[in-house]
Amino acid sequence: MNQKALKLLLAGEYICPVRYRNEFDAINSPSESEEVDGWLMGMGMRLARIGDEGAFFMAPDFIGPKELMQMKAEFLKFRDEYGPAVVLLDFIRQVKSDSLHLSPGEYIQLYDLDAAVAQSSTIEVQLKSLIGLIHNGAHRNSNHENLIRLMAHLCKDGYLMLANKDTGAYQVTGKIEQLYAVLQFLDEHQVIPDNEIDDRSDPQEDLVDDAQIGQGDQDHQDGQGSGEPA
Repeated sequence: MNQKALKLLLAGEYICPVRYRNEFDAINSPSESEEVDGWLMGMGMRLARIGDEGAFFMAPDFIGPKELMQMKAEFLKFRDEYGPAVVLLDFIRQVKSDSLHLSPGEYIQLYDLDAAVAQSSTIEVQLKSLIGLIHNGAHRNSNHENLIRLMAHLCKDGYLMLANKDTGAYQVTGKIEQLYAVLQFLDEHQVIPDNEIDDRSDPQEDLVDDAQIGQGDQDHQDGQGSGEPA
């Protein structure tokens, strides 16, 4: 078995071909995935996957009352756990709404975000309104510095990875599909009480809708490549 893949699974990572290509290819083998699944079951866990071709992750083998209570508690912490990522990702989506669906494998150039903020006072105000959510964001920082911190925040959360430090190119990882799945589940099942979501903003719904569009385009992107920047 791929030892690094096992360590990543135990650490709660989402193993996708964007962020962990070698480990993903290893687990994607039917014989390897079966062996890994059997190993995890010895700990009461199993190898799970987002959809048929998405990221691999570790999940409980059995979901009983205890696990359901834990899941409910996690959903009720939605704003703390997922809220900042939803808002920050939606900011990027709106800036590049003409060409970006935030699907796994897509590239985001920092200079595109810099240019958008410099050219639009509305986008600049929007960025400044997010400073309280951005890790290490501050009003004393330049817009460029806060954008770097915004991207670093999303990299730390696992939704993006720095693909090229020299050019400031970032790539969307497969973990974003997990976020979309959570958003869609919450939207369809209203797990969070109404009084918790009455004042929720449109970004959550926008990201769910955009994810559905992006998934429809993903097969086309796979056929042509991800358009990696030079």
